[in-house]
Amino acid sequence: MTDWRGSKAKVQTLLQHRTNGVITIGVVLFILLVLGVSSGDGAFFQNALSSMCVDLRGPVTIFCYICLAFLIFLIFSKYGNIRLGGEEAKKEYSTFSWLSCLFMAGCGIGIVFYCQEPILHMHYNPYTGNVAGEPEAVAYSLTLFNWTINAWGQYGVLGVIIAYFYFNKRRDLKLSSVMPGKTPTWIKRGIDILLALGIIAGLTTSLGLGVSQIVSGFSYVFNAPVSPYILMIIISLIAAWSVTSGLKKGVKWLSNLSFVLVGILLAAVVLISIFKLDITGFLKYITEGSTLLFRNYFHYNDFYNHAADNWAASYPIFFDLWFAAWAAFVAVFVARISKGRTIREFIIGVVGVPTLFTIIWFGIFGRVGIEFKDLLYETMSSDITTSLFIFLHQLAPNAWYIVLSTLVLLIICMFFITSSDSGSFVVATLLSDRKDVNAKERMFWDVFQCLVAMALFACGGLALVQSVSVIMGIIVMALILIGSVFFLRAVFKDNSKITKAE
Repeated sequence: MTDWRGSKAKVQTLLQHRTNGVITIGVVLFILLVLGVSSGDGAFFQNALSSMCVDLRGPVTIFCYICLAFLIFLIFSKYGNIRLGGEEAKKEYSTFSWLSCLFMAGCGIGIVFYCQEPILHMHYNPYTGNVAGEPEAVAYSLTLFNWTINAWGQYGVLGVIIAYFYFNKRRDLKLSSVMPGKTPTWIKRGIDILLALGIIAGLTTSLGLGVSQIVSGFSYVFNAPVSPYILMIIISLIAAWSVTSGLKKGVKWLSNLSFVLVGILLAAVVLISIFKLDITGFLKYITEGSTLLFRNYFHYNDFYNHAADNWAASYPIFFDLWFAAWAAFVAVFVARISKGRTIREFIIGVVGVPTLFTIIWFGIFGRVGIEFKDLLYETMSSDITTSLFIFLHQLAPNAWYIVLSTLVLLIICMFFITSSDSGSFVVATLLSDRKDVNAKERMFWDVFQCLVAMALFACGGLALVQSVSVIMGIIVMALILIGSVFFLRAVFKDNSKITKAE
């Protein structure tokens, strides 16, 4: 009888561990089947996506305000001194490794893909003429508006909530851990499954877009056709190696190397621009643009201005919802690597440092891009995947152009490998009931993401996945608001106990 009960318990435990993953796989396969049958009507989903973004302008803007107020409160209050993991907790990562890991997870591939975004805003935006400043500086400030405060603010809020509950309250490393202890299990499981789907959607979409850029780059630079499917397999295999190495080796090493390569690329672009093309004014351009951003931050959030609806739907609102879905991944990963840091240090590192780097990144590419603005705008309007390589072709002589293009292709690959690796860790964590997921589970989700990306690439379903990611973004925003309430209640309660004890 004991053996029978023991076997039954083992079976129930196994099923419990696998249920979330089976449901997630089933939903993804169903979506792929629908796409395969319908051939993925991209125009329909794109129109639906734009309508959703317009309708959600007000709620998304108010949500971003709440995140900003939440972070400012924590930074300047006594609660910023709380150490994640307790007063005696030690840091597991050096500051450089910590920053490189969180930055590569947060927006590495995005800023490479859209590095010439200011050129698009120079040709159309609803604020030039209504905001004091040169058109070039206004366009640059709008790019920063899309990629800095609102994006990293969401990562910072959700990240600090999860990190506190994980390290200080000994909860699971899951987004559902922010819910009260009496919350029904099926609700918590549903949250984890939905967010895992959002992460898979975001990762596979990014992989598909990035592979498109790599394929276009090889074709343009080397005149050599490359199979996107082979590229995806190679990236997946390298990520699988990184998975088996663990977070403290694979992801950390690759993130550090990626960060160094990005620094080399930026330095090369600046030096070639100054000494070969006599392009100057970087500091002036960056100062004016960043000043306009902070001066007009609330003006750019004008959800009541319907004349800006179309532009906002295509850029800031879409990006904010996309980043919210991405926050489901970034927050869990960043929380996991932040033991031993104070809440104030966490917020400054997760929000302040990446914002500063993003300002410099777009400032350099935006200032140089002005010199080739007409060519770049024409290219980005027709095929954005080749615009970066055309930019490099205009920037450097033949030999240096090949070197810089090769460096960019390597950086894109590195970004995807680190995202795939860390993303596999987060998905496996969300869908497992075990405290620590093993390498086999992470490797499985790494391969699964690759196969989904290949299927989406084949049936052209990226527009649908973007729509799904936006919907996931709405859910994550709601969870962030709920989690903020429970976080503040827990912090106030814990601090009250400490005060009484003293």
